[in-house]
Amino acid sequence: MDTESFKVFINELADRSGAYIAKSFGHKHNVDLKKDSSPVTEVDRNTELMLREAILKKYPNHGIIGEEFGNENTGAEFQWVLDPIDGTKSFISGVPLFGTLIGLMRAGEPILGLIDQPILKERIVGDNIECLFNGKPVKTSDRKEAKGATLLTSDSRNNYKCHSAAGWRALEDLAGISRTWGDCYGYMLLCRGLAHIMSDALLEVWDFTALLPALRGAGAAYSDWRGGSEIGNRHGLVACCTPELHSEVIKTLNPDGDIFAC
Repeated sequence: MDTESFKVFINELADRSGAYIAKSFGHKHNVDLKKDSSPVTEVDRNTELMLREAILKKYPNHGIIGEEFGNENTGAEFQWVLDPIDGTKSFISGVPLFGTLIGLMRAGEPILGLIDQPILKERIVGDNIECLFNGKPVKTSDRKEAKGATLLTSDSRNNYKCHSAAGWRALEDLAGISRTWGDCYGYMLLCRGLAHIMSDALLEVWDFTALLPALRGAGAAYSDWRGGSEIGNRHGLVACCTPELHSEVIKTLNPDGDIFAC
């Protein structure tokens, strides 16, 4: 389907939310803890409300799935999926490795995704066919082996808790660089060819919906932690720059068939 009008609109949404977030960055914020003990601020909430209002004004028949304010019009063919600040821990710490995630699904399938980092003024838009970084096409690296690769994750503690600790340590030992330049920013680096492996042990629908069209457009290979298609929640997401590297990573992460611990 033609997604050009949606691309224009999704960029308008990011322009609006990014301007607000940039003004709020670097200041102290009141932080609340949600039921899962993850932090949330008034900036998260205000950003999502801003996005929801703009979407429903433009497309009143569309649905919305949001991290902070839940779902509405769940039977709609088109569903916008919002994570106003993916990486709130970085945001409240004054670290610009967070981003706004805006995804669009049609009949449950992600067709468009945006990752916006408003402090560094970096933005990715993917439509499953191509991936644009600040308006220019990007592709993943051609690295095919894990030895010496750049490995990123959002929180390695979740990897130990939810999957094989031995597998994760083995992958870290293979990597040349292992860093927590994670959340959506890690996937942006992967799409740009600057990182080779990005993994998360725990994800919700608002975390991954916007990522998948960008990963596909950039040529990344990805799966859940076991190599399957059950992405999200405790099944996680493992994305690599090539299918060959992805195959090696999945084998390394699952050396003994351990069951999920979380």
